[in-house]
Order: sequence, then C-alpha cells, then structure tokens
Amino acid sequence: MKLLLLLLALLVPISAARRPNVLLILADDLGFSDLSCYGGEIPTPNLDRLAANGARFSSFYTSARCCPSRASLMTGLHPHQAGIGSFTHASQPPGRGLAYKGALLPSCATLAEMLQNDGYSTWMVGKWHLAQPGPIARGFQNYYGYRDFLAHSEDQWEPSNYVRLPEGTKAELPAQANFYVTDVFTDYSLEFLKQARSQKDQPWFLYLAHSSPHFPIQAPRESIDRHLETYRQGWDVLRQKRFERQKKLGLVHPDATLPPLSEVPVDRSDIANGFSGQPNPRWADLPPDRREDLARRMATFAAMVEHIDRGIGRVIADLEKNGELDNTLIAFLSDNGACYEWGPFGFDGPSRLGKTTLHTGDELAGMGQAETHSSYGSGWANLGNTPLNMYKHFCHEGGIASPLILHWPKKIAPKPGFIDTPSHLMDLVPTVLEATGAPYPVERDGHAVTPVEGTSLLPALSDPEAIPERVLAFEHQGARGLRKGDWKLVWGKRQPDEVAWELYNLARDRSEQVNLAGERPELRDQLIDEWNAWARRVHAEPFLLPEPGYQPQKKEEREAPESPRIAKRAFTIRAIVEGTSLQGVVLAHGGKEQGYALHFVKGAPALDLRVDGKVTRLSAPAVASDKVRLEAAITPERMTLSVNGTTVTQASPGLIPVQPKDPLSLGQDVLTAAGDYQSPNLFNGKILSHEITPTNR
Repeated sequence: MKLLLLLLALLVPISAARRPNVLLILADDLGFSDLSCYGGEIPTPNLDRLAANGARFSSFYTSARCCPSRASLMTGLHPHQAGIGSFTHASQPPGRGLAYKGALLPSCATLAEMLQNDGYSTWMVGKWHLAQPGPIARGFQNYYGYRDFLAHSEDQWEPSNYVRLPEGTKAELPAQANFYVTDVFTDYSLEFLKQARSQKDQPWFLYLAHSSPHFPIQAPRESIDRHLETYRQGWDVLRQKRFERQKKLGLVHPDATLPPLSEVPVDRSDIANGFSGQPNPRWADLPPDRREDLARRMATFAAMVEHIDRGIGRVIADLEKNGELDNTLIAFLSDNGACYEWGPFGFDGPSRLGKTTLHTGDELAGMGQAETHSSYGSGWANLGNTPLNMYKHFCHEGGIASPLILHWPKKIAPKPGFIDTPSHLMDLVPTVLEATGAPYPVERDGHAVTPVEGTSLLPALSDPEAIPERVLAFEHQGARGLRKGDWKLVWGKRQPDEVAWELYNLARDRSEQVNLAGERPELRDQLIDEWNAWARRVHAEPFLLPEPGYQPQKKEEREAPESPRIAKRAFTIRAIVEGTSLQGVVLAHGGKEQGYALHFVKGAPALDLRVDGKVTRLSAPAVASDKVRLEAAITPERMTLSVNGTTVTQASPGLIPVQPKDPLSLGQDVLTAAGDYQSPNLFNGKILSHEITPTNR
C-alpha cells in the first residue's frame, strides 16, 4: 500500500501548496549604494537580512528610466519590444514606431498574466506607470495604487491620488488622518496577503511597486529629523565613507580609487542650477544656508528608504507568522539609478513653500510635508550611485545599475559576497517562471507573443559562470550602452558636437573614468556594430521602423519654432487649422509654472493662460467647419478668442510675469502642460499657419 501511494505521488503534478509564492518588490529611483548592504549609511536592516540569507548581484542592470524598466520587468523583453522604448504615451510624438508606442503592446504578455494563467492569484500594490490598459486588464486580479496609470510622481500625503481596483471594489482600508502612501502600500500588501491565503492551496504573486524614494521627496517629519545630522556631513564625506564600506563588502576592488564628482548634465542653466556640464560642487564650497537646505532634502530621501525597509520588515514578519517565508521567492530591485533632476540643488515645484530651491528658517521644517514638491538634486544622486558615473536617464553605470536581492530559503542557500554575473531586469520573468514551473506563452488574445529575451538567474546562484557571456544593450532618449563581458560601450547625452562612443573596461574601471575608445578602435567598432544590430532588431532609435501609413515630416516641420519673448508683455496669436472633430494642442508655450496654449476640446476652441501655476481658460463654442481661423489676445485686463470672426472674451489674470521655461511647440505640448490638460495632447488636425506677436515691451 505504501509503495502504491509513493508511485501515485510521483505521478501526480506538484501541488499548488508546494509551488513557491512570489513577492516582487520594486523601489523607484533608489541608487546603487543607498542600501546599507550595498555600502550606504541609510539603515535598511530588513533588506540586509534578505541579502544575508539570500543572494546579492553586483552587475544587475535596468533600462535607465521608470516606465521602460517596468515594461521590461513585467514582460521579460527589452522595453522597445514591449512598446515603451522611451516613456508612456503621454509624451510620445506620433510616427516613432511601435517600439515607442508608449503603452504595452498586445504582442507581449505580463508576468501577472503568465502566473494567473497557471493557477496563481495575482495582486499588485503601488505604481503601474505602463499606461492603459491598466493592471487589472493586464493580469492582476486586485490592485491598490496610483489612480492615474500615466503618473510617475504624486503627493504621498493625498489619499485621493490612489484607487482600489477592480472598479466597484470597496476599499478595505479607509484613509486615515495620518495617511502616508509608502506605509499604506505596506498595509495593502498585508491585506492582500491575508486575502490570498483564504484561497486555499492556491499560490500567490504579489507585485509591490513603491513610488518611493522618487520625488516629490516626502516623509513624516520625525523620520526626517532622525537623519538630519548624518547628512549635514555633506556628500563628499559620505561618498568616501560609502566607498570604504563597499571595499570591505567586496563590492569594489580594495585598490580602487573613489572617482571625482560626476558632472551635472548639460541643460538649461536654470534647470542645472548654473552647473550645466560642470562637476557637482564640493560640499565645503556651498554657503551654510544652502547646505542646511540640502541636508534636509537628503534626510527626507533617507527617511523614504527607511519606510520602505520598515514595511518590508512587516511583510517578512507576516510571512514568517504564516509559515510562508521559506517557500516565497522574494526579489528586490530598483527601476534605475539615482535621479539627478535637476542640478545640485534639486528643484521645487509649486507648493505651499513657494518655488525657491533654497529654504531657510521656519520653512525648513515644512520641507517634505503635504503639498510640497521637491527633489534632492544631482549632488545627492552622485552619492546614491557611489562609485558609479552619471545618473538615471543615462546608460552609464550610474543610470542603469541597481541592487538586486533574491531570497528563497527553500532553494537559495545564503551566498556570501556578491554574484557578479551581468544580468538585467528582463531576467526576472524567466527566473520566476523557472521557479514556479509556469510556461512562457506563445499566444495572447490572438496575437503571437514576442519570444522572451531574458534568461533565468537561478543557475548563477550555484555557479556564476553558468550563464554564458551575452550582450546586454540599452537605449533611452538618445543615451546608448552595451555591455559584453568586461567591456562597456556607452554614448552619453551631451551637446551634439561632444557626443561620441566611449569604451571602458569595467573589470578595472567600473566607475567609467578611463575612456579606451581611442586605444582600442577595433574593439570599439566591433561593439558599435553589435549595438547597431541589436537596435535594428528591437527597432530602437536610430533604426526604428515607423508605424504603417506614417509619413515622415519634412525637415522644416521637424525643427522647433522660435519661442517669442512674452514675459510681462501683451501678445496676440493667429492660426489657421483644418480638420474634423478637432482635438488637442495647436500651439503651446511654457509649462506647469507659466505659459499659454491654444487648443481644442472636443471640437471647441480654447485659450488657456497659466500664471504662477494657475490656469485660466477662455472657451468658445464648438465649430463645424473644416477650416478654422483662430485669433487670440492676452492683455493685462482681457483674454479674447475669435473663431471664424465670432469673438468671446473674459477678464484676464494678468500678464505672464517671467519668460516660460518650456519652449514653444506646435501640434502638441512637448514638456509639462501649459494648459489644463495632460501633455502632450496631440493635435489631430493640420496647422496651415501660425503667428505669435508681442504687442508691447
């Protein structure tokens, strides 16, 4: 009888109870060295515990930016193959091909869809940022997170920014007076795990996608205060301390030298805080009030990381209590390197503290609280990426390298040190599929699914050489990179006459300080050919394939129009357009602080004027004719809009007080929205002519 039972057990498929649960945790804009188990001073004891009892990777790569990385993580593909080679569709100009569609393509499947189809319950908490269709349509049965699937940063204190799905599902956790979304994401993770366990013998997949520590940097004041004294030491001292800890950890070679401060990316002087193309300043060279402001910013960032770690500790305790920790595959990573936006002093958006990047006196205590919108800047981001070069947006190591921690006690024995196998977030899908036994699909809703690009990392846990050498390639908004073995080819985003391929030996120079392109031209050219072949295959720029029927613009249509000088000046706008059921921006100048836009809303012309962040709209009735002549005027007293000779008018909030930062654009709003709409708000008609004329000085 016992022999018969044993034979039957061998013939029966592995039961659901024996298949591992999967917990995927993603941080947003966390730097390579921010965790204490990667050398950082931020206390992360719970992540340190996972690292000590699992495995850490030292050469794990992302796709340089939030949504492309998420697309790759969810599909096992390069982001271009998934349809998000650059960003979500809110900022995608037309005609760039399916690789830059800005939303997940029907030819890719998500990890949630794969696991749900194989018997897992699927749950998501946090930031989707993959456009429509949202997480419920893409394999997650339950979701709590961003209400706006295009959003990449929200006020963490405002519960109305977040939603429980599917539609009609009652929120299990009503918003409390002390609502702070990083902690609420943990609360919902625990709630979802409780519900998942009620589905007996069914394994679960939980994707916890934190929006922290992405800007706006916000945290409870008492948490910020705990870190303030640490960051008064400044980034120079702390970079050196991180570097020495990394040597002791074995993350960098004991003979390595800390590289100089990375340069501030080339950009407008106001964005780069006056340091465009220059190294970040030495901490000691900054005045005391600036240092105090900056210390508060980094203390806020550190508090956000601390709250992530605390939440992970709560989840680990819950898994232990319910006997699930041993057979749960946990992966922790970041979506890109630390974020430099914008310059060493960071930025401040419209908030109750005003728009200055320098806060003093009583304002300091209000930083990071409700209705504030700040970043921490390139100096602290340089610390976050110690000892790597550059930041998020770039394909240098500081832009694409991330921590990766894998923890699965049932299958992964503790690994001392770091696994240095070059790997990529597209490897997480095949890693999870190998662990769970779930298949990768061939077809999805009648569409052939693009074959998986990643490879399982489980073999590397027992033998770092088990994964054969392969090419890992990258492209994001002009930045490019390729790693093959110890060699790294990279193209930075500088001024056009300075752009060139660089070549580094990462085994000796992980910080990318010694460019060998001139010394090894044959190797450089060989790797350039390999990058070009990859870019053609995945339809990355400059080798993208256009969408069917797309007609490329003429050169004169592609060139950016000159932005008129309209600060403190009245001006008129004239345009002639044609089309039916008109919608979108005819022209826009400026952005979220100051600007104006002439656009259509469901066939009705509208003139939006933004002054100090507030938008005033003048609307006209919808038009039926195919050709529309528009004339608008803005004076200190009136806003006027004439449509085919019929005029509407209303009081004006006044003239735009300073020259808008965002340039004039035609047929869309290319950067932040000048009007009360979501950019780019593409125009579906044709612009026959346009003219903007300032009327006084």
